[in-house]
Amino acid sequence: MKIKYYGTRGSLSVPGKDTVKYGGNTACVRITVGPTLIVLDGGSGLRVLGNELMQGEFRAGRGCAHLFFSHAHWDHIHGFPFFAPAYIEGNQLLLYGSRNSNSSLNKTLSHQQNCVNFPVRLEEMTSNLKFIEIHDGEKLRCAQAVVSCFALNHPSGSLSFRVEAGHKSVVYASDYEHLDCLDLKLVEFARDADLLIYDAMFTPEEYERKQGWGHSTYLEGLKIAKAAHVKQLHLFHYNPEHNDPFIDKLEKKAQKLFPNTYAAKEGWEIEI
Repeated sequence: MKIKYYGTRGSLSVPGKDTVKYGGNTACVRITVGPTLIVLDGGSGLRVLGNELMQGEFRAGRGCAHLFFSHAHWDHIHGFPFFAPAYIEGNQLLLYGSRNSNSSLNKTLSHQQNCVNFPVRLEEMTSNLKFIEIHDGEKLRCAQAVVSCFALNHPSGSLSFRVEAGHKSVVYASDYEHLDCLDLKLVEFARDADLLIYDAMFTPEEYERKQGWGHSTYLEGLKIAKAAHVKQLHLFHYNPEHNDPFIDKLEKKAQKLFPNTYAAKEGWEIEI
């Protein structure tokens, strides 16, 4: 199982000299299991992934990808109109998402590409788009991988995903606001995972002023990782105000408490 980061930022893309190390694109993670391609979220990093995929079978219209959207907030979907494989006839794109605020993923992406916002409508994308509604507690077979869904505490809702293949597992828990006590259901969902990718939007001090905004801290991620016996923790969904030196410091603080913690970097690829 291979994991590669194409976007690690939350809320807003922030390209520039201060975000070169960890990246300025918003949430997008690729997981590959043999020929099976799974994409978690469609932030601005999805454009970069799409351009990379166009160097292979997607350019010829023979590609297949499973795209899982944790929720429909803008920073998790605004890369989709710029996803080049979606404009190539023959490509198979399976798009998984839950119903947020009584709107389906199909309708949300369609509204994003209406004439006021974008020159090309969703219906004009020439690939084969198949929308699949998913729910809390659901488990889906995606070729060589299995993806499980778990509802997170976030305004309008969000889903965590656990991707499993063989004896390897990755849990993606972005856009989650921790509870006043340890979330035992999330701990169980992440139990013994090889990797937990966790929302580290705020510092503990920032969180005191941002309660109810739907995000967490690296300290809360450490609690989940330790309780679930996770092998490795990756901090993710960085605050757009946090530059590279700031995230360097967060990583060092986290590693003192849980040594196998790393701040996810855009372009970073690992294998588990």
